[in-house]
Formats: sequence, structure tokens, C-alpha cells
Amino acid sequence: MKEYQVGNTKIVIHSDFVLLSEKEKKEWFEIELQKGNPILKEIEAAVNACYLNPKSRAKNN
Repeated sequence: MKEYQVGNTKIVIHSDFVLLSEKEKKEWFEIELQKGNPILKEIEAAVNACYLNPKSRAKNN
């Protein structure tokens, strides 16, 4: 568990993922993407849409 305080808001993360090192997180993402994790694939597509083609995204809004 990890806690953050932002203004009057307390954010509590109940996941062991936050305890991983940066290297372990990177490895986890790489393995999960190779396995075809559908949630990570959706996140990857959304991020790529924002960064790879921001002009066409702005036209669609």
C-alpha cells in the first residue's frame, strides 16, 4: 500500500505494483504486452493516438 496527499485529498493505492522498482515495472509491462494483455493494448492505442497523431485527434473533437 502507498499513500499520497494532494491538497485535501488522500490517495491510497492498494497494489503491490507500486512497490516494484522502475526496472521491474518496465519488465512487467513488456511481458504483459507480449502476452497480449487487452487492457494494456487499449492504453497503448490511446497513448499512441494522442502522441502520434494529435492533429487528427483535434479535428475529431
